[in-house]
Amino acid sequence: MTRIERLYAASPAECCICEQPLTVRALEEFYGMTDDTLRADIHCPSCAVRCLTLCHECSCRYTADPAGVCGECASREFSMAV
Repeated sequence: MTRIERLYAASPAECCICEQPLTVRALEEFYGMTDDTLRADIHCPSCAVRCLTLCHECSCRYTADPAGVCGECASREFSMAV
């Protein structure tokens, strides 16, 4: 009996604004400089600088939060307030 398996490859990631394809390295860098508020919205480096807000507290992560505070800083402030 012959068994056939299909190989599924992930579709290439691309910027949600300019639709530029992103390499694996660019995708890893994007996830390293953003927080969880972006969910599945992936940005190329130039669109991230143009469209996202740099965290007002740590100045090292981009966020889509309207208050301008990344998830890590928000959780740290919440835990300090409790």
